[in-house]
Amino acid sequence: MPHSPDAHDKSNPTCGADRGCCCPRGQRTTSDLDTLLATPGFAGSLLNSEVATVTRQLPALDKVVGVTVAGPVIMNDVGIHDAPVSMGGPIRTDPSRITLRLNAARLGSALVTDPAAHVPPTLRLFDTDGNTAHATYLTEHSDRLAFESLSLAGAPDGDLASEGDLAADVSGASTPSDVPAPQADQIAQFDSILDDGGVQRLFSLPAFRENRYTRVESRRVIAALEHAALLGMPMTLATAAPGCIQMRHDQLDGAREHRGQMVLASGGCRAMINFNLATECWITWSQGAWGETGSIEIYDRHAHCALVATQTGTVSAATFEAWDHLLGDLVT
Repeated sequence: MPHSPDAHDKSNPTCGADRGCCCPRGQRTTSDLDTLLATPGFAGSLLNSEVATVTRQLPALDKVVGVTVAGPVIMNDVGIHDAPVSMGGPIRTDPSRITLRLNAARLGSALVTDPAAHVPPTLRLFDTDGNTAHATYLTEHSDRLAFESLSLAGAPDGDLASEGDLAADVSGASTPSDVPAPQADQIAQFDSILDDGGVQRLFSLPAFRENRYTRVESRRVIAALEHAALLGMPMTLATAAPGCIQMRHDQLDGAREHRGQMVLASGGCRAMINFNLATECWITWSQGAWGETGSIEIYDRHAHCALVATQTGTVSAATFEAWDHLLGDLVT
């Protein structure tokens, strides 16, 4: 693996080291949105509605392909969107649905594109810098009328999840600033990543080594995921782009790695991880349905968390014990 700067080395001004970034990503002046709009022959339009208003319409699109690109990780899933959840809301990981967890403060605009060449119509969400957070591709089973109506969406802004859902699931939840203290719960864990990409979280992880927070080599993470696939272990995969986490909990059907590039298969979902571009992998612990629950967190060279693999919800005791044993082996 090529050498990459240490995000914890304050003498090296990487994206993760301070706000004065000198890497190509930090110097980039042309956003994904600018590039797309400047493409010759581009056909599409920016939506006038707030992103929160647009995302509430996602379930109406019926069967689509949802794609989240997060540095070295790409996740795509085929299905129907669940109602997106805002920060602080419940953790939803229905295997029959495409689940998004959003930070509206980091999302800037939405755009619909017409079909072009071999690319179907799409709905793209961009962060406040104009870079892609999530893309939804229509299929032959999508509701085209619902897609066309996105340009007319103008419902009043509000929470992405219902107030009832939030009230039922947020009680006792830690705030992002509490993370990654060992007593923090999984809601706070994911929201700390949504808050700033996980930059501050990564800086604080070494302080919790006494609580089994452990940095591990990527080869060991690859081996652990391959073993989980051999067992057909259910797990939650969460890919984190700016302002958007795409989540799925289902049985891990397969895993294949070649020269640092890995593909995980879970039902109709695929997660592609380029470990050559991942600089740090950590085992962390937070409070879940079964108590202290381990996670594999993968960070890129900008100190952003790109992927979390963990257990969420009321999984079986056997599944939780197998996962706990797997991660316990990684921290020893």
